[in-house]
Amino acid sequence: MNNRFKFRVYFYIDDCFEYFTLEKGFPLGIEGGVSEPQQYTGLTDSNDKEIYEGDILMYKSGSIPTTGVIGQVLYEADEGGYIFQWERKGPNQHHINLNCDVAFESVIVGNILENPELLK
Repeated sequence: MNNRFKFRVYFYIDDCFEYFTLEKGFPLGIEGGVSEPQQYTGLTDSNDKEIYEGDILMYKSGSIPTTGVIGQVLYEADEGGYIFQWERKGPNQHHINLNCDVAFESVIVGNILENPELLK
């Protein structure tokens, strides 16, 4: 049985980001450069990689992955859970609920801390 309550935390060491996952609490003694914990959504992408809050996905709306939409996984309490948001500028903030179908049709291409340029 998988533990749905997993977290990923990034920390900055020697000019690069490293991460570790936490399943039973947070380690003590890590100083500076630590990100907010990102929770595991309980879903995996089409490559069977775990999807965490803050991941950047390419949603393959067609049969060719490169024609897909790129967006970020966010937790949105008003929507009742995790969403996939691909437009964040202006009045058009497009998103859909992150569910099994969306996850299966997506590929993780990065995360908000290491690859923010993917959302520009």
